[in-house]
Amino acid sequence: MMKQWHGFEKIRTLRENEKNEVRMEYEDAQTIFEHEATELYKLLKKKEAMENKYQECLQNGDIETVKGYYNYLTYLTPNIVDVQKRVNSARDKMDHVQQKLTDKYIEVKKMEKIIDRKKQTHLEWINKQEMMQMDEISIRKFTER
Repeated sequence: MMKQWHGFEKIRTLRENEKNEVRMEYEDAQTIFEHEATELYKLLKKKEAMENKYQECLQNGDIETVKGYYNYLTYLTPNIVDVQKRVNSARDKMDHVQQKLTDKYIEVKKMEKIIDRKKQTHLEWINKQEMMQMDEISIRKFTER
């Protein structure tokens, strides 16, 4: 009876190790996502600042400066689109790995519940055996009198 839950303990340990590996993978995916999102944020802030300067130049009328800001804005836009794609890809990967982590966590919890039930069943069996022994001892003592 005891060997039953020891086998489950080995399976639980294996599932726990898998969960830890996926958690590390998730942390890596999260770090990549944060890096990409930070880069996108910086680009968007830079674009916003350039647009404000561009609007000021349009009002002041310096054509060469306006052209420079316009060219820089047209240069930034494809970069922003590219970084947005990378952010979306990193988010998708992070979400996928998070789902895997959730699944592994559930597997570990299932194994823990199975082990707890096996241990409880074993304890009940031991208690039943002890009660039977006590009954047998009581019967012997009663018949000896």
